Amino acid sequence: MNFFRKQATPALSSGGYYAPRRKRVLPSLPAMLAGLALLLVAAFAGLIAPMGGVKLTLVFAGMLLVIPVVWFLSAKNLLPILLVFIFLIQGPCASILHIRAILWVGSCLAFLFLLRTVLEILLTKLGRRMPNVAWGGAAGIVIAAAIYLGFFFFGMAIGKATKLQMLSSIRFGVPMFGVLMVLAFTPFTEKRLLIMWRLIIGIMLLQLPVVFYQHFWGMGLIGWDAVVGTFGPGMSAVMVVFSIAALIYALACWSRGLMPFWQLAVVFAFAMANMLLGEVKAIVFWMPLALVLTLRTRLLRNVGTFIAYGCLLVVFMAGTFAAYKAMYWGEQGSSGHTVEQKLEHTGGYFFDPYEIQYGTGEVGRFASLYIWYRDPTPDAMGRLIGFGPGASADGESTGRGVIAMRYRPLHIDSTTLTALLWDLGILGAISFVLIPVLAVLAAVRYLRRGGGTLHQQAMVDASAVTLVLMMTTLIYNRTLLVETSSQLLFLFCAGCIVQMCRFSAAQAPAPAPAAAKRPYGPSSAMRALPVAGGARHG
Repeated sequence: MNFFRKQATPALSSGGYYAPRRKRVLPSLPAMLAGLALLLVAAFAGLIAPMGGVKLTLVFAGMLLVIPVVWFLSAKNLLPILLVFIFLIQGPCASILHIRAILWVGSCLAFLFLLRTVLEILLTKLGRRMPNVAWGGAAGIVIAAAIYLGFFFFGMAIGKATKLQMLSSIRFGVPMFGVLMVLAFTPFTEKRLLIMWRLIIGIMLLQLPVVFYQHFWGMGLIGWDAVVGTFGPGMSAVMVVFSIAALIYALACWSRGLMPFWQLAVVFAFAMANMLLGEVKAIVFWMPLALVLTLRTRLLRNVGTFIAYGCLLVVFMAGTFAAYKAMYWGEQGSSGHTVEQKLEHTGGYFFDPYEIQYGTGEVGRFASLYIWYRDPTPDAMGRLIGFGPGASADGESTGRGVIAMRYRPLHIDSTTLTALLWDLGILGAISFVLIPVLAVLAAVRYLRRGGGTLHQQAMVDASAVTLVLMMTTLIYNRTLLVETSSQLLFLFCAGCIVQMCRFSAAQAPAPAPAAAKRPYGPSSAMRALPVAGGARHG
């Protein structure tokens, strides 16, 4: 007797996943094209290696690694890679290994990132998968950026720049706008944005060993502006602004109970060490401004708090001045018999419209604006739309522009605002300045209506304060136009504000979570009182 009958296995259908597949005899067309491209690139690398030496071979090998990464990774995944490369890898290769061509690799990576972003946006638009989401008051930021780029290319079309100068202007002025574009048109998760902001804090912490080495062993060999961290030659101010930006985000998180005080203390200590060792006198102004704007709600809570924070700021400014005098300036840094003479020696030359060194060609910040204001040659059209990108530049490899030739040997483009007025005119300069101004206004409206989560509010707050800080560099240096690191931080903060205003849900302020979930911040003990018996409710 058969107790266990063998059941017949049902026949599989000829279709579906288990259908028999014919073995491919030849590779697909994309694989063949990719293989052919790799063979051509390998052959080209073999020709470059004996002709260009080690440095050019390393740069070309880096480009070989970058192109496949850009091809296979989405713009969302490429953005953290761009942050790491620009903030952490590019600078040491240029300053320590003396591979100046690595700066072109950074620009090429940003340009490929821009192409990848445009391609994704076009495919999403054609596939009708573009999210139909309101801009939440942030559309003006993107419009201002588009108008600025319109003036940029129009000025290039009517200008008299050489082909090499045009290529250099495009390399410096255009690629990083892909960061603003991807954050404006592609929704990011909160976790992904948190990773990038924490990455900024991590990069800031990694600056201290490099800054320590450069301060005690590099300044004697190179001189001033040798303490640049991982941001490359002459980028001490950018390193300081980046350190302050990381500290601003930590303060924004702490004030909302998202970071314990000991972590804030660590970030503050590292940031202050970077700034004091970097010898950038502007931190006497930048740090109080950042602290006041970030902690504005606590400062304005009552008169006692305002007075206490005010005293701390005064002590901080006095301590910073005393530390700089002891470490760098000595008696010469504050020499003079009157207060006016002391201020003149320690930074009053910044506002001098006649600060021009004809021997070296150096022009003061306000002096460069005064030269533009008193220039007798331009007509109304030249004032409004400028003379084209690169007109005021005087690069070693690209030569002098049409305006720089007229004022040689002076470096008349000492600030971003001056270069914008010469190259793109008043209209182009206004459109550029409107990008951070409209971003800050959009952030203020976003925070007032209480949109998003606490983490999103902290990111918007930090982005807005960082943009206010970077707006002061318009009359301090020209890194916003010619340095990828400064441009990346600038457009990343503006893009974060657009991202939150557009894609985070605008909602009323969320109630404070239980003390077990939000244990940090100065008032955590008070928040814990109403929920002391919350455990009974599960």
